[in-house]
Amino acid sequence: MTGGSELFENVAILGGGGVMGHGIALACLQNSNANVTIISRRDETVQHGMDAVENGPFGLNKAVERGKLDGAGMADALARLSGTTDYEEGLSGADLIFETIPELSALKQETLKKAEALAPDNVVMATNTSSIMISELAAKLEDPSRLVGTHWFFPSNVMPLVEVARSDQTAPESLDRVVAYLKQLRKKPVVVKDSPGFFMTRFINNYLAEAIRLVELGIAGPAEIDEMVKTGLGWPMGVFELLDDSSFDAFYHAQEYLHETCGERYAVPPLAHELMNAGYLGDPKSKPGSRGGWYDYLGAERAPKAPKK
Repeated sequence: MTGGSELFENVAILGGGGVMGHGIALACLQNSNANVTIISRRDETVQHGMDAVENGPFGLNKAVERGKLDGAGMADALARLSGTTDYEEGLSGADLIFETIPELSALKQETLKKAEALAPDNVVMATNTSSIMISELAAKLEDPSRLVGTHWFFPSNVMPLVEVARSDQTAPESLDRVVAYLKQLRKKPVVVKDSPGFFMTRFINNYLAEAIRLVELGIAGPAEIDEMVKTGLGWPMGVFELLDDSSFDAFYHAQEYLHETCGERYAVPPLAHELMNAGYLGDPKSKPGSRGGWYDYLGAERAPKAPKK
């Protein structure tokens, strides 16, 4: 927790019960004095997010166990956390909104439009899209100048990079305030121009898609590919570990959008279509309703996680 004047006092997280949303909540709770409200349509999802903030693999209890937070700090963070399915209640006092719902343009547009109508006039909105253009998501807003793209990475309270995207309509003040707050959260914001997939998704998704194609061809299995990228490239997680733990459906929808907007080189591999249609969206512990992940579907054995230092 930090002291002093706050850039934002009340942060609302739309879709905050999900993998990325609860991590953003943790980042705000641990590195600012802001009150944080998790908002989702279903009570089950709200409760899942609240529990993950406290007891998840990157949550407050783990921070205490590792000596990064004391008991008083954890109690203070939990006192500033709330959750609701009532959008009007959750947004009534918000001065910053992080939107983290699924990577579907029409759904995000309608959610942002609803949030704009219910939140105070001075609210700044940040969308955690990994691929959809900010100008497209702002199309239904009364004031598109308040929308900024903030592309976080998994786990969002741990990974330092946040790719910040601005459209031609984004107000410099909105951009500057979001960047300053991300720095307060001990993140490394990098500002990029509005474009489908920005930089990181266009770059990384082709790595992920090629790994899937190589599994299709029988060149190597998921465990072998994960071992090679961790040992040979120094990645902290393997390709299929990442897809399972951080939400495969986010990759899938982003790749579909890139295919539509940027052409054939971003085509979704057939095996990815197969998993999506079968309901394998990632680890059910982090993705309620999923039937499992890549390792489950392919019947492969995942290497045990290395112990935390």
